[in-house]
Amino acid sequence: MEPATHPSSVTTASWSRSTEEQRYYTVNRAEWAWFSRYYDAVTRPMRRFRGEVVAAVAAPPDSRILDVATGTGEQALAFAPGASEVIGLDMSEAMLAIARRKARPPNVDFVLGDAAQLPFPAGRFDVTCISFALHEMPPSIRDRVIREMARVTRHGGTLAVVDYALPSGRIARSILPRLIGLYERPFYASFVRSALGPLLEGVGVAVRTEQRAFWGNARIVIGDKLV
Repeated sequence: MEPATHPSSVTTASWSRSTEEQRYYTVNRAEWAWFSRYYDAVTRPMRRFRGEVVAAVAAPPDSRILDVATGTGEQALAFAPGASEVIGLDMSEAMLAIARRKARPPNVDFVLGDAAQLPFPAGRFDVTCISFALHEMPPSIRDRVIREMARVTRHGGTLAVVDYALPSGRIARSILPRLIGLYERPFYASFVRSALGPLLEGVGVAVRTEQRAFWGNARIVIGDKLV
């Protein structure tokens, strides 16, 4: 396994940030520092869902996998069996501190870094995945994150996006997004109504499959990098 970038060598993105982007980074670090201690308890019902993501990705044996915005590392750990290397990256030191305290096999490592400026060379991974993070981001940062994920994925590799979806039922579609919007950031409202296909196609990734989970409230979108 190649050595992962050490947290001390990772810097935040160097572009000129807008006020909206600056606020995102400031609020993100503060919120996750506080929420990290409760995160695993709140997301406990998702543990079975982590396996659904692994099955949907269907990574070939001995794949090198990057889990972006890994949080406390549950999805990264779910990818570990059969992989040659799994790296979970997050910009929250508090989240990663919890991830590193968990029992983990030697093929899993956790790295501090910004998803919008990944500290890895082009084509480094066979699979890149991001779960329930894009909906929190301003559109400009969301675009950079997808572009960076595509950059570090090898030609012919897999890019997976897991996030909220609009439920299919008329009543649920009317009520649930409003309820979720009460505690999610303002970017959620537009994100949940957006198609992910064009976002991926814009960086040379063709959508292979899109499936629903959590009674239609989540989507698992799998794409192949063509360029």
